[in-house]
Amino acid sequence: MRKIQVLMCCSDVDSVRGGMVTVVKNYLICRAWKNVELSFIPTHREGNKLTKSLFFAMAYLRVGVRLIEKKVDLVHLHMAERGSFYRKAYLVRLCRRLEIPVVLHHHAAEFEEFYASLNDRQKRYVKEILEAADMNLVLSDFLKKKLLGKAPRAEVEILHNAVSTDKQYCYRGDKPRIVMLGRIGERKGSYDLLTAVAQIRDRLPLDTELWLCGDGETQKARRLAAELHIEDMIAHVGWISGGELEVCLRDAAVHVLPSYREGLPMSILETMGMGIPNISTRIASIPEVIRDGETGFLLEPGDIDGLKTAILGLLSDKELRQKISRRSYDLITEEFSLEASVAKLERLYIGILGNYRRLKG
Repeated sequence: MRKIQVLMCCSDVDSVRGGMVTVVKNYLICRAWKNVELSFIPTHREGNKLTKSLFFAMAYLRVGVRLIEKKVDLVHLHMAERGSFYRKAYLVRLCRRLEIPVVLHHHAAEFEEFYASLNDRQKRYVKEILEAADMNLVLSDFLKKKLLGKAPRAEVEILHNAVSTDKQYCYRGDKPRIVMLGRIGERKGSYDLLTAVAQIRDRLPLDTELWLCGDGETQKARRLAAELHIEDMIAHVGWISGGELEVCLRDAAVHVLPSYREGLPMSILETMGMGIPNISTRIASIPEVIRDGETGFLLEPGDIDGLKTAILGLLSDKELRQKISRRSYDLITEEFSLEASVAKLERLYIGILGNYRRLKG
């Protein structure tokens, strides 16, 4: 049987960082696809407005040629907010004109803020695009309700972000290493973490390490650590990947992500998939993965006191760490594996194509 030809589009996976790119990379390298053959065209890369516009214009032409030549059965667009939405909107309209089924995969952490900033005409345009897609994929039931509130006639399915997990449970967590994976700045709660650690410094083990692993406001984070007199606890600030990241996480005791706005962070899934206990916030889709007191701990954004209590509780209680760790690993392995995600996507693609052909026939 001929494989379904699916074209994926998102930011350049070789130069752009972030959760959405990680999701797409995972799909592109995954070997679990049985009935689907993926191809990829990047539609965005970092740069000034002119650079971004020219890059997208070339990508639009490349996508158009592929569709006109009938080399694609279905287009799968990965989308965030603002410019990412408008780029994908152009492609949705192109697919509709050329009668190619199109899937919109939503990853935005700040789509609600973006949508709230629009005028009525712009909101109608958003509704039109969401309802024009053959399928909208969202990360949680929470986000499904949000999307249907904007576009009641949109087709929507939940597809959790997914990760590859360690084949064997191997969490140790004996070293008092606190790790945060994510872009450094206010949105991710980086400065709340630094403040909390400074306030409990005297109650933490003497060899406690803090790793802030991400790009963003790295210099600001270093300055704040110095002002709070915890610069000697900082083992790393900045982007990290590959072997360095593996070394960092191998001995991590806890992963902390006290975010203010999110979708479903890949960093939480990846660390839970390694058995690392998580502390995060009760926002967006996070509570559908971190079940407070069972597979991690949840706080309200900005709750410094709660953050201090959770960090101290996990670092001081090895039995609690092991219990949370094992539950986290089992949950991700059973419900958020990349293989399960790929199998669901294949079923969705087949269903969309079958429906599309029936309507055309």
